[in-house]
This record gives sequence, structure tokens and C-alpha cells, in this order.
Amino acid sequence: MNQIKAQGICFSILAIGIVIISIFWQPTDSLIYLIILAIIIFFLGVPHGALDPIFAKKLLPVSTWQSWSYFVLLYGLLGLVMIIFWVFSPLLFMITFLCLSVLHFSRDLENTAPKITKLLYGSAVIVLPTLLHYDVMVNLFTLILNQNDGLLIVNFLHTIALPYLILLILSIAFETYRNTFQAMELVAVSLLAIFVQPLMSFTIFFCGMHSVRHMLRTQYYSQLGWKKILLTSLLPMLGVVLIALLSWIFLLESPNYPRILQLIFVGLACLTVPHMLLVDRVQHPNH
Repeated sequence: MNQIKAQGICFSILAIGIVIISIFWQPTDSLIYLIILAIIIFFLGVPHGALDPIFAKKLLPVSTWQSWSYFVLLYGLLGLVMIIFWVFSPLLFMITFLCLSVLHFSRDLENTAPKITKLLYGSAVIVLPTLLHYDVMVNLFTLILNQNDGLLIVNFLHTIALPYLILLILSIAFETYRNTFQAMELVAVSLLAIFVQPLMSFTIFFCGMHSVRHMLRTQYYSQLGWKKILLTSLLPMLGVVLIALLSWIFLLESPNYPRILQLIFVGLACLTVPHMLLVDRVQHPNH
């Protein structure tokens, strides 16, 4: 059994375990709960994006400090575009972020998976929570954006949730015959997104599936030892810490709960855009 399959099985067991626990206990949206999830995302989720220098070194002409400076500047400018969207056009920001997230998460599955299956998988943690956690989703989106835009986004996701679920069930049935392993992952992600509180389900998926899988593929792609990979991620992580501190100061007038929520998801959006464009060059080198 290869590492990817082993990781998929471990994630599926974890996801099902969390689903069972959620039947008897649902966490409240307390500040302490949010802080714990933010810490988990920072230490277990964000580091996978800190490995981007590995791809940059292999794909781009970066070898001197000047070329690395240009790379960091471009990376930062792409992230800045998302902040501008969030400040001046929250609705456009969220639409862009969600679409990019669906495409990015869809690449967790093997390249041989049908495109529709990959898109259904990538959108599970975004669409399915609106089935049983509509009010929670409205609260989250309105705190990140504003009342009107947040409600508009969640209502759209809620409207498509049922037909989406039907397509997802058909896709799972198809994958059961084509690739049992992928069917198992689809079921695990779907159950997690439907039954577990949205912030928790996103954290488990983002850290336990997406981040770990990306790190495993990065290690295979680079053929570097884990010690070297860890050292490579340290400097980018320090940069993320600095930016997070500056962003925290910028959001100082907001109450702590929405401020942390905005820091998490606006921050992830800023990192997703350059990260996705770079990683996409690996999977689609001719584009």
C-alpha cells in the first residue's frame, strides 16, 4: 500500500470517528473553540503552502537573491489582490475564493478520476454544510463578508445542495465500481461535511486530507527528506506569522470572533491564489 492510500484510509477513519462523535456532541461557536481550530489550521494546514519554494525552484528561473525577491514580490501581490477584493467587493472576493478552492481541493483525487467527480469532491465541504447547518453557515459568511453578501452566498449554496447531493451519490456509486478507494474518500468527506459543524469539518478536511496529501505528493515530487522539507518551510512560515500579526493590527477595531474568522479565511484566500497557480504548473506543465 502506498502512502497516499494509507493517508486516505487514515483520514476516512478519522472523519467517520468525528461524524460519530458529532451525533452526541456539537461544539458551540465560542471564541475558545475558534481559537483552537485556528491554531490547528495554522500549524497543520498552512505549512503545506509553505513548501511552494520547492516547486518554484524546480519550475522557475529562481537561483539568486534577486530572482527570489521577484518571486516573493509577485507572490505577495497576488495575495494582495484578494485583500483588495475583500475590502472593496466582498461578494466578488468570496465567489473567487470559493471557485478557486473547489478547483484546488478537487486535485486531492487522482488525475484519473472523472472531472465531475473531482469537482463534486472539491465542493463538498463548501456546499454540503448548508443542508443541516444553514444558520451556522449564514453566521460565518456574514461575519467574513457582510449581512447581504453572506446571505446571498449561503442561499445559493443551500439552493443547489440537494441536486448536488443527488449527483454526489451517483458519483459515489460509479466510483464504487471504478475505484473503491476513491469512493471511500468521497463518502468520508461527504459525511464529514453534512453532519459535523462547518468550522470543524473544514478544519479536519483541510488539515487531515488536503494538507497532508499535498505534503506527501511534494515529498514524492521533490525526492527530498522530511528534514529538508521542514527546513524549507520555516522561512515562509515566519513570513506568514509576520503578515498575520500585521493583519491582526489592521483588524483591531473588530470584535475578536469575527477578527479571527476573517484572519483565517481572508488569509487562506491570499495564500491560495499564488499557491494554486504555482502547483498547477506541476500538474499541467504545458498550460
